Amino acid sequence: MPRINLLPWRETLKKEREIRFGIFAGVALVCAGLVVLGVHIYMQSWIGYQKDRNAYLEREIEEANKKIEEIEQLDKYKMGLVNRMNIIQELQKSRPKVVHLFDELVRQIPDGVYFTSMKQKDKTITLAGVAQSEARVSSLMRNVEKSAYLTNPRIIYIEAKDQKNAQTDSVRGVHMFELETMQIKDKDEFDQEVPKDDKNKPAKKS
Repeated sequence: MPRINLLPWRETLKKEREIRFGIFAGVALVCAGLVVLGVHIYMQSWIGYQKDRNAYLEREIEEANKKIEEIEQLDKYKMGLVNRMNIIQELQKSRPKVVHLFDELVRQIPDGVYFTSMKQKDKTITLAGVAQSEARVSSLMRNVEKSAYLTNPRIIYIEAKDQKNAQTDSVRGVHMFELETMQIKDKDEFDQEVPKDDKNKPAKKS
């Protein structure tokens, strides 16, 4: 005779559905966990890569800064060398001018006058010296005024003083003076304008 299932089939079906749902939910949770884990691992990997890249960039920037400092030091050293070369060139250029200036002063100085100091700033020349009299100083200024190399002599001060001779213990009156004059020509210009015969002639002395 046929067998009749007396169990409640609806409850059985419900349990089977619950079991399947639990399995599917568990699988979904596992998959979601794997996805989250994968994303976490990827993000950590990307963050680590970015940190390594930042560290590399920082090292490169530090190296670049060191090279920049070295370049700046080299530039300073180069500028120092250039300035020294310019000074040397200026000294070489001014050497004949200085020689010519002294030669010109020697030719223009009259008897009874001698210089104790000379200063030059640009083209302004300051001369200090001793003269036997004011007339000697005037003669010096006239000679400077006639010079083709110097011009505009100007007395800063002139003062009468007694000077003692250390050898004879004698005392004589002298005039201490200081004057300014201007250098108006370079040596090459002077050489072109003044004939050699005239240059070799001594200045008139008072």
